[in-house]
Amino acid sequence: MLTNTTFVSLLLFWLASRARGATVTWGQVNKYASTLHAQDVYLPRDNSTDADADADVEVVADVVYGLQNVDGYTITAVHAYDMTPLEEHGGDGGTAQLLSGGVGQKHATVRFKRHSTIDQLPTVHFQLVIYGLAL
Repeated sequence: MLTNTTFVSLLLFWLASRARGATVTWGQVNKYASTLHAQDVYLPRDNSTDADADADVEVVADVVYGLQNVDGYTITAVHAYDMTPLEEHGGDGGTAQLLSGGVGQKHATVRFKRHSTIDQLPTVHFQLVIYGLAL
């Protein structure tokens, strides 16, 4: 017979084994945190037809938050969700990287990069959510 702890552990293991994509979290959201910024990021396929174009062109997008952070909120968490459907390339459309700022700061820059190996997807979809507190 399974105890509650064993059941929860098995459930978490199963969920973790099915998780795919580049969903990344920096920091932690508590019950007092507010959503400071939410944005959908779409990375289209590189359709360059130029014969001189580099074959390994990376499709990237940088999202900058905090240039207009006049309310003084401090960032407590940054979530970058890979919204690529599981049916399409296993839900893994690209990567997200925190370039500057982030947790404990009043600004953040996140770079989203499309995997170059998934040419069959017309667009890769990410969702960025930044949380913070007025400290």
